[in-house]
Amino acid sequence: KEAPPTPPQLDHAIDEVLVIAPWFLAPSDGTPSSSSPLPFLKWVDHAAVSHTFRYGAESIPSSPIVNNYNNNNNEGEEGNDIDPAMSSATISSYGVMDVLLETLCNRVHYPNLERIVVVGHSAGGQFVHRWGLSSNSWCFGDDTHDNTNKNNGAKTEGDNDGDVDNADDEDGATLPSVRLVAANPRSYAYLDERRYLPKHAANVGAIMEAHSKQNKEEEEESNTALSPFDELEYRPPTPSEKDECQAYNRYCWGLEDNPDLPAPYVTGNIDRLLSTDPRRRRDDGEDDRDDGNNLDAKNADEVLFLRYASRDVVYLSGERDTKALGNQLCHEDGYQGPSRRERSERFYASLQVRGEEALESCRSRRDDDGDDDDATVGKGGKVEDLVVGEGSGYEGGFCARQGEDGAMRVHGRIVVKDVGHDHALIFQSAEGQEGMFSN
Repeated sequence: KEAPPTPPQLDHAIDEVLVIAPWFLAPSDGTPSSSSPLPFLKWVDHAAVSHTFRYGAESIPSSPIVNNYNNNNNEGEEGNDIDPAMSSATISSYGVMDVLLETLCNRVHYPNLERIVVVGHSAGGQFVHRWGLSSNSWCFGDDTHDNTNKNNGAKTEGDNDGDVDNADDEDGATLPSVRLVAANPRSYAYLDERRYLPKHAANVGAIMEAHSKQNKEEEEESNTALSPFDELEYRPPTPSEKDECQAYNRYCWGLEDNPDLPAPYVTGNIDRLLSTDPRRRRDDGEDDRDDGNNLDAKNADEVLFLRYASRDVVYLSGERDTKALGNQLCHEDGYQGPSRRERSERFYASLQVRGEEALESCRSRRDDDGDDDDATVGKGGKVEDLVVGEGSGYEGGFCARQGEDGAMRVHGRIVVKDVGHDHALIFQSAEGQEGMFSN
């Protein structure tokens, strides 16, 4: 009898793999025992969207920190000083992830680390997706980034000369690769105002009612019902559809400001990202935002999409994760689809549409420049950049990644056969292991 294939993760010896499982505490979790005097960070659990860590919310302000020693006593006698700087400190759950990621990317501490895989399921899948979209961490190795800590403006940890360990050093050391795996998230943060909606908006109510009935009947039989894509189109909602779901494009379902889900990490990072784009700089190098020539919403969306598309992201979707989560007409996660599996399919399809639009922009710029071969080849023969007119660094890198047939697939998506909303089955499956560990 032929032996079954070795699962991908077993290709590594156990002493070559480090597993880190962050625990984002809520007040209801209590306080674990610890020998550290530092308080445990906690995040509000019950809010407009529960488990607020999932969308990058700030932690609950810390309790006052009592110093172990009196700073005014040179003899080191125990004191009872309160550290005022720590009495109201907060940090985004995504900021926590940045610190963890950059600690692992520091070659002083982990000189042999080759790959980092960040994995989350359900609310954890939302966490991985939105953090991967909004993080400005240098550890991703993006073409265009700054090297400052995004929470306090301080230089990230590096050598004594002030250089940050985020590039090739004299010995040829490079950053570890970073892959993000978002499994069965309930919702996604779309990068523009479009959604997959019925082609005939006037009939939206009747169509959705018919789909709901059809899905219920098919779910009872196969548990794999999906809305037919040929009845949907990727478009902005009509004015009447917007009236029915005014919050559909607010964060965390889109990127518009959402006062009900404050996430200063996300808004601040996106603003910093856009401020580094060449199209926001005048010829004299000054920031152009206050001169009336700032990036419009479309170009801002494009910059963010190009960076996100350049990152290594895989979406895992359970074939049977088709339980109806509510009416897609805003009673649940506005206009994203009736089930987790369908929301995954629609979001992934939207990325391919955006990718093709970006490629069309690449082709247009090359045609305008009259140059079809501006690629530069880096180490190992890998195309690293492509000059595309006035496009940003992200755009150059994205355009250079298109296939020989001129096509581009943005990220990867794997449907896990015969599995529903179950994290253990997802990650133990051959498909799940492929998503996490394949090259």
